[in-house]
This record gives sequence, structure tokens and C-alpha cells, in this order.
Amino acid sequence: LLVLLVLAFILPFIFKDKITGIAKTEINKSINAKVDFKDVNISLFRHFPRLAVGLEQLEVVGIEDFSKDTLISAKRIDVALNLMSLFGNKMNIYSITVDEPRIHAIVNKEGKANWDITKPDTTTTTAEESSAFNMSLNKYAINNGYISYNDIPGDMSAEIFNLNHSGSGDFTSDLFTLATKTSADAVNFTYTKIPYLVNAKAALDADIQVDNKQSKYTFKTDDVALNDLKLSTEGYFQFVND
Repeated sequence: LLVLLVLAFILPFIFKDKITGIAKTEINKSINAKVDFKDVNISLFRHFPRLAVGLEQLEVVGIEDFSKDTLISAKRIDVALNLMSLFGNKMNIYSITVDEPRIHAIVNKEGKANWDITKPDTTTTTAEESSAFNMSLNKYAINNGYISYNDIPGDMSAEIFNLNHSGSGDFTSDLFTLATKTSADAVNFTYTKIPYLVNAKAALDADIQVDNKQSKYTFKTDDVALNDLKLSTEGYFQFVND
């Protein structure tokens, strides 16, 4: 037992450099933005028996037109993963939790969006090359989030305060049900200078059927609330062609 406890304390330090390297490499390969985090916190106790990896004080700042705008900041992004997956090519991540994120989404006068930071995939890879790094996920959560949205050409803005959201499902499947719970203490929405929502309390519990092959997302819920207004919804979204 003593040996196991000593290993539990030592192993996180052994893997810290590898995990930090994976995080920075994958982030920088994927996006056009400045990404920084203060520290990587690793523990075998926080999500035992899974390995807990926390990115402390994450910041994502835009470039060029948005070089002065912080797209995302978060107190911590906490990841629970299978320790043994560090020895292979597939990162088996059980859960991701984002604590106190602050998101500032902007569409400027030229119609450019500051969240459009994904690098285009210009390389042609074989199936073997593309499987060099894979990741699975079971559930995710956002705690006490704040979102600000400002669309200048569309003359539209929104704010969400104390957003709490969680989702769970088998994200590795082509067809699965995503079970979600969402609540917010206050939601504001203004369009063409007219406020449609002012400090509205919102809640939504929804099961969404995800069909990855057809890019189709089907939903049905009887539990949507805006203050005392209760709503039910049913339908689907689907991406057509590109």
C-alpha cells in the first residue's frame, strides 16, 4: 500500500512534461491564435482511479484584427483520462470540465468572426498517419460560465451569466444520444436596438440524437423555461453539402 501511495505521488511528475507537450503541440497545430496557460496540475487523487490533468488559467487571444481581444479565458480546464492511454496513440479522455470560462464572441464590421481560428487542413494524409493521435470522450461540463456575443453587421448582441451546462454520451459512435442539462441565471438578447430578453432566467434539459454520418441532430424536449414561460420543442438540424 505504501509503494502504491508513493507511486501515486510520483507518477504525475513523471508524465507532466509529456502531457504538457501533447497539450501545447495539439493546440498549436489546430488553431490560429495565441494560447497560454499558467500551469499544468496533475493528480491521481482528484478523479481516482483516472488521472486528472488541469490547465490552470487558460487564455486564448486572437491575432490580426482580433489581437487585442481575448476569445476565451478559463480558471481551469480539468481533464480526467485513462493513465494507460498515455502509452498508446489513443488518448482515452473520460471527462472535460471547464470552470469559470469567459467567452467573448465578436463579429466585426467586416463580417469576420473572432472564433474562426481553426487552421485549414491542407495536407493529404494516409489512414495510418491520420490515426497518430486520437481521442475519445464520455462527458463534459461548463461551470459558472459567462458568454458575450456582439455581431456588429447584424446589429445583434447577447449576454449569458452564470451558465452551467453538461453533456454525456458515447462520442466515439456514429449514432448516439447526447443528454444535456443547461441553466443560466440571466440571459440578455438585443436585436436592432430592441431588447427581447432582459435578465431572463433560463433552463433547458434536452436529449439530442447525434447522427455523425448524416450530420443530423434531432431533439425533442418538454422542458424549456424562460422565467415562467414554459416551452416544448421538437425538430432537427442538418448540415447539407458543405
